[in-house]
Amino acid sequence: MTVRAEPQPQWAMPQRSETPWMRGLRAILRKRIAVVCIIVIIVLYGAGAYTLLDAFGVDIGLQDPTVSNLSQRRSIREVDGSPETLRAFTQRLDVELATLNELNPEIVDEYGALTADTVLPARTELVLSGDESLQGPSSRHWFGTDRNGRDAFARAMFSLRTTLIISVISVLFGNLFLGLGLGLLAGYRGGFIDQIIMRIGDVMLAMPGLLFLIVIVAVFRDQWEDWFRAIEDATGMGWLIAQGVDDYVLIVFATSLVGWAGSARFYRAQVLALRESDYILAAETIGARTPRVLIRHLFPGILPWFIVRFSASLGEIAGAEVVLTWLGIGITPPTPSFGIMVENAGGRTSLLLYPWLMAVPFVFLLVLMLAFNLLGDAINDVLNPRGR
Repeated sequence: MTVRAEPQPQWAMPQRSETPWMRGLRAILRKRIAVVCIIVIIVLYGAGAYTLLDAFGVDIGLQDPTVSNLSQRRSIREVDGSPETLRAFTQRLDVELATLNELNPEIVDEYGALTADTVLPARTELVLSGDESLQGPSSRHWFGTDRNGRDAFARAMFSLRTTLIISVISVLFGNLFLGLGLGLLAGYRGGFIDQIIMRIGDVMLAMPGLLFLIVIVAVFRDQWEDWFRAIEDATGMGWLIAQGVDDYVLIVFATSLVGWAGSARFYRAQVLALRESDYILAAETIGARTPRVLIRHLFPGILPWFIVRFSASLGEIAGAEVVLTWLGIGITPPTPSFGIMVENAGGRTSLLLYPWLMAVPFVFLLVLMLAFNLLGDAINDVLNPRGR
């Protein structure tokens, strides 16, 4: 006689333990403000990443942010002593007759409707395109246009690309590679290594951050461009300067050089509190090497503080790039940047007459930096309960 085992109730079945990562993620997602901030950051940085397709020749449906949409005029030429016909004029300049009739009402009133066989006096000026400078928000230009008729929405999207590239690479290189690496090493090894790293960091921190950034960028600017021209000539990659890669690399270098010291000091302080822990001593007892102790044991212990500082650093780097560009030593035209948009907005009179020129970059930067700051606070509350 066989005995059938009765199914165990759900409460009696062994439950799989949840990893700390999943617990932390679940706790963060319970905070509405954190979820909103994550969505905002993904949308803004995603828009910037989308414009990267333009660098590979993909049509992304946005106007070229570097092309001016100002009024263009051309004159009727004289060929063999006689003025050219509008057929020859339109073929030479690749313009439609309907466009000429729409943009030249005074000529139409005087000579009648313009056709292919119309002959106008030599040196008669015809308007080929309308002036779209300083137009307010409309269905054609959602965020209006600037003084050169460039679409502000397109420029904002491409400026997000600049912010994305510079902030992410700067934080990864300066905060993760230099700051975290040197901070872990100084805090764990101590002694002579700690003294060297921290004294160099003290020198860096003793200098005013913004002033140091300005000096570095100003000193290396011309030489940096010469280096990239040499790279273009040697490799045949003639698009590096045109796409603003030289500006990106220079600002990443400058911000990383300035920002690593503060991050290293911060992480070193956390490591000093952890390196005498039992699990660290146990790892050393079984012969674990320094890289393994740093990566496998110490880094997970300071991970909450790393995430908080990482999110805050993204906003700081984005703001530093805007300030440098506004001062004229950051991103250089024609590469779009929020700093250039702020600079082009002009003074008080322009702000009153054309408020969208300043409102567009200001709102984007405000939303982005506010999202990073609020997200950092939310993560700190979740991962560091002692700070609540």
